[in-house]
Amino acid sequence: MKATHRHVVSAVATLALSLAGTRAFAQPQQRGGPPGSDTPRLIMATFHSTDRKLGTDAAEELRHRLMSDFSMKELYVLTQKDINNTLEASGYRADSALNVNDLMELSKQLRGDETLDGTVTKTANGVREDVRLLLRRQNTILSQPLPPVDGKDVGDAAKQVQKEYEAARKALPAYKTCETDLRAAKYSDAEKDGRAALAAYPNSTFGRLCLLTAFNQEKASPDSIISVSNQILGIDSTSVIALNSAAEAYRAKGDKDKAIEYNLRIYRADPSNQSLAQSIVQELAQSGAPDKALPIIDSLLKDNPGDPQMLRTKWLLELNGKQYKQALVTGEEYVKADTAGATVEYYQRQIGAAQSDSNTAAVAQFANKAAQKFPKETSFSLLMAQTYLKAGQLQQALEAARRAAEADPKSPTPWIFQIVVENQMNQGDSALATAQKAIAAGIPKDSIGASLMALVGPALQKAQQSKTRADWEAALKAAQAVDNIAPSPQSKYFVGVSSFQVAYDAVQNVQKLYKGTKKEDRAQACSEAQVAEDQLATTSMAMPAGGAIDKNSAGQILGAVPQLTDFVGQVKKALKCK
Repeated sequence: MKATHRHVVSAVATLALSLAGTRAFAQPQQRGGPPGSDTPRLIMATFHSTDRKLGTDAAEELRHRLMSDFSMKELYVLTQKDINNTLEASGYRADSALNVNDLMELSKQLRGDETLDGTVTKTANGVREDVRLLLRRQNTILSQPLPPVDGKDVGDAAKQVQKEYEAARKALPAYKTCETDLRAAKYSDAEKDGRAALAAYPNSTFGRLCLLTAFNQEKASPDSIISVSNQILGIDSTSVIALNSAAEAYRAKGDKDKAIEYNLRIYRADPSNQSLAQSIVQELAQSGAPDKALPIIDSLLKDNPGDPQMLRTKWLLELNGKQYKQALVTGEEYVKADTAGATVEYYQRQIGAAQSDSNTAAVAQFANKAAQKFPKETSFSLLMAQTYLKAGQLQQALEAARRAAEADPKSPTPWIFQIVVENQMNQGDSALATAQKAIAAGIPKDSIGASLMALVGPALQKAQQSKTRADWEAALKAAQAVDNIAPSPQSKYFVGVSSFQVAYDAVQNVQKLYKGTKKEDRAQACSEAQVAEDQLATTSMAMPAGGAIDKNSAGQILGAVPQLTDFVGQVKKALKCK
């Protein structure tokens, strides 16, 4: 018996020594049970820590203290066993440190009214604990951070957290009354409740949230809302309610920069909330701050690569931010994810971005794709024509312009473009034929007249430089061809100038030949006189209408016509020209 007793004593001593460095928790029974139907239930899981055991010990130490401090009638503290069983049934490890959303879901499953969320870290002198009291109100989580505490160990820290938690709870009765008054739209009473909560616990975020809600419902001044919001944020910098309220108040004041600043703080407070992030992106985009919205949309795309709506939002943000190179890439990613997104507007925007980026290759690429997909949309074929023209590829430019005219024969632009290109190709006859086709298709003559004048300009300029009759006759021919198809003051003017110059040259020849004794000279003089007479008649008919182009020149020419006509008539009479 003595030997056995000594063996048991020795075994117990050995076990005690082996456990000397390990903290072991029994499962205490909370006094004063069972809880009533209205007793608040407190949920607390493992605290966050790089050391899982430290997080478990810190939470359990605080749980034991609260069980000892509160009777089950005052506050029902759920045991570690209750927590662990639920976690394991949900597929979690028993000692899991949950994120706030999972923690509140756990609290919901266990019908928790209050939840403690904590973080514990080792320090040079022991441990530091940061704990907050959380309340769920439908889809909203309210937070009351407790002052951080430093302790030599988790037991010492738990003792301090216990005091801070009990102090914070003093504001809860007034806050719950406030909630009742808010639901009843008794906003002045709710304000009193909020101040009562602050009197009970000056650091109360709940009391301030009560005041803030009442102010928002009463449409209080933006400055009042901003003041209370900032008080809350001084205690809980992640309060989305306070950040939202401040942003709205600054927006009401017209301070867009401050509204954007608070919106960004909302995102940083909860970057995992995708619906919130998308809402902020839209707000930032509408507020003219796409550069600040882009990092948020990029973070969303990391979790949702290839999401069409997010890619479209990013594309539009880049376009608005004039980030054209990136927009071209994002736009293509967008239509790969959603082929229906490749609309006429999409191509127009992409082409605009490429033009702004001076990327002619991309302009041609998108215009070509768009022209193939939307053959009836002439703007794309015309853009292709312009691109080819700038590159000196005249035949390709002409073909693109013809496709545009075929797609929309009632539009003047494709026809005009064809005429311009054919003129540059020195295909004057083709340009005139195109003009006639355009008129037959219903294009007004004055719409294409200006482009046709490009056929006359070079011939007229050449004649002015050479002053030869042959060149003036070529200019006259071109001007008359245009005037026959699309008459205008300018075409009339060119006909008048050219015919007068031909007539004047013929008159000069008549003067030289008139006094000749040879029969051949007299015959030639008669021939030249007839040329002059015919051309002066043309000048007389054309120049009055062309006078609008150059009144002085037209006046001088018309003033000279009668004199020259008289001279030609006298010559023909004297020479007895037929």
